[in-house]
Amino acid sequence: MFHISGNQYPPFPAMHHTRRIWDELLKGFDEYHVIARGEGNRYIHSVARSMHLHLLPAFGERMWPFFFLGWILPWFVLRYKPTHLLVQCPILGGLAAAFCSKVFRIPLLVELHGAHYFAPARPGWKGVIEHVIYRKLSSITFSAATRIRSLSQDMSEYILQIYGESAAKKVMVIPNRVDLNVFRCYKDSYSTDKLLRIITVGSFSETKNHCQLIKDLDRTGVSFHLTIVGAGSLKEKYIAIANQLCIRDRLEIIENLDHQSLAPLLPKHDVYIHYALSEGVPRAILEAMAVGLPVVATHVGFIKGVLVNGENAIVIDKPYADGLTQAIRLLAESECLRKRLGVAARHTIKDRFEWNRVFELYRSAIKSMD
Repeated sequence: MFHISGNQYPPFPAMHHTRRIWDELLKGFDEYHVIARGEGNRYIHSVARSMHLHLLPAFGERMWPFFFLGWILPWFVLRYKPTHLLVQCPILGGLAAAFCSKVFRIPLLVELHGAHYFAPARPGWKGVIEHVIYRKLSSITFSAATRIRSLSQDMSEYILQIYGESAAKKVMVIPNRVDLNVFRCYKDSYSTDKLLRIITVGSFSETKNHCQLIKDLDRTGVSFHLTIVGAGSLKEKYIAIANQLCIRDRLEIIENLDHQSLAPLLPKHDVYIHYALSEGVPRAILEAMAVGLPVVATHVGFIKGVLVNGENAIVIDKPYADGLTQAIRLLAESECLRKRLGVAARHTIKDRFEWNRVFELYRSAIKSMD
């Protein structure tokens, strides 16, 4: 099987979170090839057992060079003769995979992870143009796909609305999953010492809206401490805003934290906030729910059906600042509410997003293409 990803990885024998997923996908195949971006500007081919990792030159930090380099895929197909194709993005590597699927008659599974295929992910004309390009190009890949992975029923309905019935017929709902063996420590106490410890996880990018979160939390009047976990270019901007508001001592920034370290950190907090402007179905929210944290999230992306306002989370609509203020004040005042939402959130994950159960759906989708 060929797995095409625009993400960036080190060569074998390095281990990382995704490596475990690759080990699972390898089962049932004689060879498993991952074609992805490397961390340098040269091609590297490393092998571990029957797993081949082909790392293409990075040419900078952005993913777009992979759009062009991914067209080397036909050469890999002729060289290794895969029986299945799996691609994580309909465009970056996805168009080349669609070409190979049609020409060499290889079944193709296409995944969707973001909301930018369905609506502009950022305001202004740049966001509109970006969305039109994503939509036009992804429709080419969908027409060639054998199966399309949707992350939720909500996303499946958008595929029907935007891409039509021919694409919708290929959709299988396979949600993101949470390893409860890793996120096994959960909150057993919801009391606080009058200081609300808030955490959010996500890239340090404009889409995650962390800058506005810092400002809006300061306006709530609630005594809080905010931990931001992630990586990106906006760290210094977060610090500058906190300094300007004279709340630097309330802000902690943790970079590049792996899952093993994140898992015990989450339940030490009182509330998880996801203040993003655009999303798919964020895995970070599911992991926070798994440890029993009450979640506050903006109503974006495809979280309908995952987060149910008032039952397992608080979902806020625009204006977000008003919704955030109301939610944070309620949670700060009520231990009962924090506990009720947190316990319900953990039950949601155990019932619907458990690691092994969801992976069986994933494997079934691949095998159904035989």
